[in-house]
Formats: sequence, C-alpha cells, structure tokens
Amino acid sequence: MEQELKQRVAREATRLLEAGVAGQVFPGGVACIGWREEEPVYVEVAAGFLEKESGPVRTTTPYDLASLTKTFVAMAGLRLVAAERITLDSRVDSVIHDIRGGIGGSATLRSLLGHRAGLAAWGGLYLDVPHDPGSAAARRWILSEAGRRKLEAGQKPPVYSDLGYLIAGELIARAGGDKLDKVVTKLVTEPLKISDEVYYAATLSPDKRSILARDAAVTEWCEWRQRLLRGEVQDENCAAFGGVAGNAGMFGTARAVAVFGRALLDVYHGRSDFLPQPLLVEALTPQDDSTILLGWDGKSAEDSSAGRRMSPNSFGHLGFTGTSIWCDPVRDLVVVLLTNRVYPSRANERIKGFRPGFHDGVIAALGR
Repeated sequence: MEQELKQRVAREATRLLEAGVAGQVFPGGVACIGWREEEPVYVEVAAGFLEKESGPVRTTTPYDLASLTKTFVAMAGLRLVAAERITLDSRVDSVIHDIRGGIGGSATLRSLLGHRAGLAAWGGLYLDVPHDPGSAAARRWILSEAGRRKLEAGQKPPVYSDLGYLIAGELIARAGGDKLDKVVTKLVTEPLKISDEVYYAATLSPDKRSILARDAAVTEWCEWRQRLLRGEVQDENCAAFGGVAGNAGMFGTARAVAVFGRALLDVYHGRSDFLPQPLLVEALTPQDDSTILLGWDGKSAEDSSAGRRMSPNSFGHLGFTGTSIWCDPVRDLVVVLLTNRVYPSRANERIKGFRPGFHDGVIAALGR
C-alpha cells in the first residue's frame, strides 16, 4: 500500500512539474513530498532543464534557496534562545555595536524574526556601498545603513523586511560566537545530517564551488555583476555582504530542505528535542491579524501559495528565485518545491499561479 501511495504521489508531482516546464513557469524544478508512516517517507521528483535546453534537472540538483535561508537562520536563532545564549527580547545594540541608536539598534530578535522592527522591506544597498563587496568595511556599512532604513510613510509593521534579516543574521552570528555560516551549520544542518546538502555557497572550497557551478540550476543574468549566475547567490545585497547573510545565500537540495521541515514537524508533535516544543509553538503562533510568524509565514485565508487543501495552521516560506517549503501539522506533511523561475528573467511571475495548484494536486494524490 505504501509503495502504491508513493507511486501515485510521484506521478502527480511529476505531471505537475512537467506542466510547469511546458507552460514556461520555470525551465526546471525539483519537488520533495514528505510524510510520516511509522518512519518518515519522502518522494522526490524532477523535471525540465538546468537552463534552456541544457542538462536535465535531477532530484539531487542544488538550487539557490533565496529567502528559504531565513528559515534556517531563524531556527538557529531559536536554538540559541533555547541554550540561553540570547533571548527573543535582546536588543540589537546590546550585541552589535556597529548599530547604535535609531530604529535598527532598538530592534529585538523577536521583532526582526517577525518582521515587526519597522525596517524598510528592501533597499539597493549593493549599489551604494563605498567599499569592496564582501570586505569587513562593506559589511559594517551595510549593517549600519540597513539599520537606518525605516518603513515608508503610512506603512505599519509587520512588513516583510530583507533588511531586518540582514541584521538578524549578524545578531545570531555574534550571539553564537562565530560566523553565521558556521553557527547555522553547527546548530541546524549538522544535527539534522544535511550539512553536505544545505550550505552557504560562498563558504565552499574552490573545488566544491566549481562543482556547484557545474551542477546547480542557473538563476539569472545579473546586470550589477554582468554575468549569468550559477552556483553563487542571486540576491545582490547578500552578495555585497560577502555571500553569507541572514536574508539569503544558502543553496540546497529539495530532500535536505524537506528533512529540515520534517524535523520541525516532529518538534511540533513532541517527537523531537531539536527545539523545545513550547518555543517552536510560540514562534508559530500569530501575534496579530497578520500571517507573518517568527521565521515563517502562516497560511492566509485566501489566495495562499499553500493552496486550498493545506490546513489553516500550516506554516511555510517562499524564496524569490522560485523556491518554497510548506509544512502541514495536521497531515504531518512537508512539501518542498525548488525551481529557478527567475531564468531567464525575474519578470516571469507565473509561479504565483503554479504553486497553489501544485500543493493542491499533491495533497489530492496523497489523500490525507
């Protein structure tokens, strides 16, 4: 029975991915659908090409996770809270002395992870940084500038903020006593045994970076860097920051991201001590009328990228490059979709219509 179920889910997921490729939603993509019987069950499928008419996508193809990075960084932050290395209400300026005063300095880990610090959604800091990208001086300038950028007049929190997560990543790194990539590896990917498949691309050795540039899906042509990006972070602010930031920079495979989601579902249901259950439940509890949670997004009542079939208390996250993860505690289900919808152009937004139908189709096939 289990094998028949896996085959049915694989057929439907493959059909949907192939329809996405044919409809030019993305050149290629990988999906991993995971649920639990007595043990975790994962179904992996792939379709399409790494770029137009190039090599085929495989289930092991790494993708630029984009803002899915935020979920890994946020959970590293929660593990530091659990270890009493920092609190959710610790102020930024008590840890990062480069950000003193102003809206960024008074922000807390809680307000940053929940996009409630009053910081602007985004800003092209990479265009104005007066130092070499990735240098210590560039990092200091970007942090300081990000901490000054307020919401536009008339806006009120919560407002999804990439700049807030740039600061959150640095706050978590300093609380963890190491560089952010090492903190995330030590606290999240190594304990889950996925550190070989989820990582910051900028920290790889030259040999591994060369392999990633060969195997990863292409993202897009970058006007700022004047090259086609493959195996290096698409997000320009993260690149100017050195490729390791709280808002972006991680690459990964669909299965590894699904293992991460499974770990959180197991915490939610009291089956794992990866995080204290009350702390995760607190992070996933809506603070106001918004769906924005701590490190995650909840399912909106209408037009959710999770589709119609996922339960109301599902949690997930999207990535600009065409990536997503959704976890449904009621079905004990995680669905990861990794694509490079930004190739050849980020103007292609067909994935907004594709994602809900994909999730609905997979859940219908699963019959849970």
